[in-house]
Amino acid sequence: TNTNTNKPQHTNDQTPQQQQQEQPQSSYKKAIIGFILVAFIAFVIADSLTNGYIGDGIGAFLEWIEQNPTAGFFVFMVVYFIATVFFVPGSILTLGAGFVFANAFGLGVGVLLGTVSVFLGAGSGAIASFLLG
Repeated sequence: TNTNTNKPQHTNDQTPQQQQQEQPQSSYKKAIIGFILVAFIAFVIADSLTNGYIGDGIGAFLEWIEQNPTAGFFVFMVVYFIATVFFVPGSILTLGAGFVFANAFGLGVGVLLGTVSVFLGAGSGAIASFLLG
């Protein structure tokens, strides 16, 4: 015996009309966010090929960390988090962390602190990116 009826089953409290009305709004939001991200990536690429302002800014930031190592550890994690969320290539920051923290704390401890800072910043940034969709 088949007890299945031909009535549509809804997994939430919305009617099909409400779901259809929300779908275009969601698509517009995703399109706008995607456009902003693509524009930002294009800006980073164009800047790296022309002026290099972003590279200069990263260099100045790494010098500040070397001068302020304790605060720099936590600020570096936040910056790496933001860079991960916005798809900024992390190779310069990763290498810079090892170099700067090694100069500030010595080779062994500095590389360990740089590794921990990069790991925590990249891991939390990846989790945030996943949750943002």
